[in-house]
Amino acid sequence: MKPQFILAISTSSGVAKVACVTKPVLNALAPPIAFSFEIVDYKSQSALLLPTIGQHLNATNLEPERCAAIAVDVGPGGFTSLRTACGVAQGLATAWNVPTVPLSSFECMLSGMDTESSVTVLMDARLNEVYMATLSRTHQGTEWSQQPCLLGVSELHTVREGRVIADSFTANLLAAHNRVVQVGDVSAVQLALLAWQELEAGRVSEPFDCQPQYVRDKVAQTTSERMAAKHGVV
Repeated sequence: MKPQFILAISTSSGVAKVACVTKPVLNALAPPIAFSFEIVDYKSQSALLLPTIGQHLNATNLEPERCAAIAVDVGPGGFTSLRTACGVAQGLATAWNVPTVPLSSFECMLSGMDTESSVTVLMDARLNEVYMATLSRTHQGTEWSQQPCLLGVSELHTVREGRVIADSFTANLLAAHNRVVQVGDVSAVQLALLAWQELEAGRVSEPFDCQPQYVRDKVAQTTSERMAAKHGVV
């Protein structure tokens, strides 16, 4: 019998990352990755994501009937890219009649770490800000010591001492404060592996529950708001 698999989709970093992982084996040296791919061109992601998933499923002879769940990185991240990932996950989960496992971009950064103790995760949020959260993984799932929030680049020196994992952009900023960090990226493989843990613990969701997580309340201003700010109107 062909193995079950979890399909994991992450677009929060601006790069569409997809991994298909069959059920992990205890003490295995490497995760059982059926396939993985990336779509770097931001403008092509919405058009290419579904067809490319289909091509890889056909190439590996994996049938939708063997899918155990769809995992999706719900953010934080870019507004449009998160909507793309969540929309594709919702559609596939509905069509294949499988549950979803929504997880955060912060959790997708934990690959290769002992995460039973707290770790602070930092990611580039653009606009001279970073996303920050402090979390750990237990048998009960993810525990948040610091809920996801925004931090100004000028405030990075306030990050508490302790274990820190950061993307390459934020790690370079931290280097100015002589902070030693582990550099990492959002990983679709890690998303899939965590999703297997969530699935086996029964922590799954309905397709509609895959909703983007926006830490930043607002990015753009209306014309009237820009004019008001220009003229000092509150």
